[in-house]
Amino acid sequence: MKRGLFVLAVLVAITIAGGVLTAGVGFEIPIIQQVDSPAASAFEATPNQAVTFLLVVGFILVNVVGAGLTLAFIFWLLNREVNRAKAMPTLEERREQDAESLPETATDAA
Repeated sequence: MKRGLFVLAVLVAITIAGGVLTAGVGFEIPIIQQVDSPAASAFEATPNQAVTFLLVVGFILVNVVGAGLTLAFIFWLLNREVNRAKAMPTLEERREQDAESLPETATDAA
């Protein structure tokens, strides 16, 4: 419970810090401005450049999330198989079970 509350508090703090930085309340950070003629400035972009940038960033984020979900699914399947293998009896245990299940013969009783 305490760990979950700590994680929640950290996420809220990150969200608030991101809002403060975006709004420029505390101090000035460079912000990309959209203009009609950027004139080779790193902080100005035409509307087409801004949209292209957003599309590329969105594409990259979707691919990273998709790869993460795929890897999580693969590792989940592998972990499930490892758990099944751990639950199976070993060769020695199977031999003991087979020996116990065999009926006794006359030579074994003597």
